Amino acid sequence: MKRYFGFTLALALASGMALAQPRVVINEFAYDDTGGDNLEFIELYNADTVPVDISGWVVDCGDLLTGDNNADFTIPAGTVLQPGQYYVIGTADLNTRCGGCVNQTIDPGTAGIIENDNEWIALVIPGDPRVVVDAVVYEANRSALSSWVPADIIPQLGGGLWGNYQSLEAGSSTDDAFMTIGRWRDGLDTNVNGRDFGHMRPSPGASNNLPALQGRLCLDFDNSSVGARPSEFTGSYREPRVIDPTQADNTAATAFNPNALPASPQGGNAMMVRDWAGGGNVAVSNFVYEGNAGYDLYVYINPDNSAFGAGQVETWMIGIGGAESVHNHPLLLETSTTGSANGMTGVGWVFRRSVSATSNPAHPTEVKLRLVDAGKGGDSRVSGPNNTWNIYGEIDLTGLSAGWYRLRLEVANGAVKGYFYGDPNTPTVICGTTATDWVGGFYIGYRETLGNNAARINPVRIDSACFYVPVEGDVDGNGCVDDADLLSVLFAFGASECSPADVNGDGIVDDADLLTVLFNFGSGC
Repeated sequence: MKRYFGFTLALALASGMALAQPRVVINEFAYDDTGGDNLEFIELYNADTVPVDISGWVVDCGDLLTGDNNADFTIPAGTVLQPGQYYVIGTADLNTRCGGCVNQTIDPGTAGIIENDNEWIALVIPGDPRVVVDAVVYEANRSALSSWVPADIIPQLGGGLWGNYQSLEAGSSTDDAFMTIGRWRDGLDTNVNGRDFGHMRPSPGASNNLPALQGRLCLDFDNSSVGARPSEFTGSYREPRVIDPTQADNTAATAFNPNALPASPQGGNAMMVRDWAGGGNVAVSNFVYEGNAGYDLYVYINPDNSAFGAGQVETWMIGIGGAESVHNHPLLLETSTTGSANGMTGVGWVFRRSVSATSNPAHPTEVKLRLVDAGKGGDSRVSGPNNTWNIYGEIDLTGLSAGWYRLRLEVANGAVKGYFYGDPNTPTVICGTTATDWVGGFYIGYRETLGNNAARINPVRIDSACFYVPVEGDVDGNGCVDDADLLSVLFAFGASECSPADVNGDGIVDDADLLTVLFNFGSGC
């Protein structure tokens, strides 16, 4: 590309000519680490099919503060990105950490290059007017974008990234997870930050692309020793750990399982997600789904909130999409004036047990399981004008016995089906619809405000977990279209309610569902 691209662009704009904008994106970044902020970085990526001269372009960083005290970075002369090439702005410490990320790197020479609250990062071509090539906003939950984000950036954001993210370095209260925020696929850009970006292991100067789940991945954790970190997941403050559910562990260094439980139906080991220093934690998969997704697992549920004090709450979310670092409590009541900072996206099951308090009216007294669509992320306060989450349905767990319960979720061609097996033989099924053509991972988020009291808390513990791409016509979700699926459709024929046998999700079990099973008979077996 000619070095006088900026002049050509300005001429084109002045004359009304059409000129294709180069496809260079902000591909990955880390804006806050738990050390000295020496591992923050911004990665650019050329998603175009031709070389792009980015000389003189500016990485514009800004925030709400008057005068905008954030550092900006001008790309040096002679910088041409080849197709598929990366360009990283980061310190020498980052280069050391990642073994020399790239040759073309701006070293800002100091830690803390990006600020840690609500900020924007925009890749712009200077001029009058300037051209915004790409942009991202993070911690959009803090205030309305229109009150602090430049108007020419907003069309690139789709609402921005909601919630709070941290990149964790090794320390006495963290594992060395160092998660960053990257596009699910290099160059993926729908101008909706919440759909395009996920929380993942860092890869500055290299591809973000996690493997797409193709077959069926089932984990029982029995081949791992207690305390091991399952390689299929990455945690935020703490990595998930393999536990023996029947053995309590409350030692300061390894408090993986706060209270002993009965063995799961599968028996043996299980996996726990928790930050045993207290607060919130997430675990995300090291694989992704592309448009269709499913999981089927056992989770231990304790519906007893009788020991909770006023204002105490525990929530978890097991979903498909993207997750923020701390799993801020979702689904606050509208009486919470601060909004919900939960940054999860996509579809998932949300559990909450809580006791209300006059001083903390955001949570009611309840024990409920809800199937929700968090969409691209946003304010999850319920029953209010700012809510962007869709609650498909809820299940009151009051009076349910504590124990292991099967939980299943499928998203196929925009149809959503969630299954809760309170009765092992007759699940409660909740249905809905969601977006199609998305990319995202599996995640578990957990948070408690219980004083980290081992007797009260019940972190997420799962076992016999299967992750899969739904097979069309597979009613029971075992990965095989067989006689059992055919019989399910025949016995449910004519049902118009939310039914597992409604294979195509059109609201009725009919000939179309029967033909789908017959046409795909034997698939996945």
